Amino acid sequence: MQLAVQGLLFVNVNYIVVPIFLLLIGADNIVRAFLPDGFFIDNIFILALVYGATSLPFTIYLLQDFFAAIPKEYEEAAMIDGAGLTRTMVQIFFPLAKPAISMAMLFNFLSYWNDYVISMTLITGERKTVQVGMLNLMSTAHSATNYGRLYAGMVIVAIPVIIFYIVVQKKLLQVSTGGGIK
Repeated sequence: MQLAVQGLLFVNVNYIVVPIFLLLIGADNIVRAFLPDGFFIDNIFILALVYGATSLPFTIYLLQDFFAAIPKEYEEAAMIDGAGLTRTMVQIFFPLAKPAISMAMLFNFLSYWNDYVISMTLITGERKTVQVGMLNLMSTAHSATNYGRLYAGMVIVAIPVIIFYIVVQKKLLQVSTGGGIK
């Protein structure tokens, strides 16, 4: 049973976009009695919520083994010192898990920063995400052959990824080199 559940964790989000969209349309139809414009479709916060909810299975799967590998002695020592469960998590487990948390953050950031399908489906109004805007810029560049504007947009899209990688790079190197030092 556990193997089946773990296998379902890797269902690609793009395969379930239509059910998510239909669920949000149904919720919008209910809410329209109170909010005439709706709430769930064309809302950037709902898009962020969908991104967060769909990234949880992978993140849990990634962090599960890392937290299981932390020796029980750390938790027992914290309890002897009088730390509660919350304090133990915040002061002991989270600092130990920073490399794995950084890796999960990087994978999820890159996954959803490059996402096109979900954002195109759930954001239907004038506001668009960067990737949908890049596609519009690319289609405009094909007809007008304005490659300078297209390449400038590509650089602008790449800058946050580079900055984020620089921020988490030190922790990622700890993950890749940590096993050889033992």
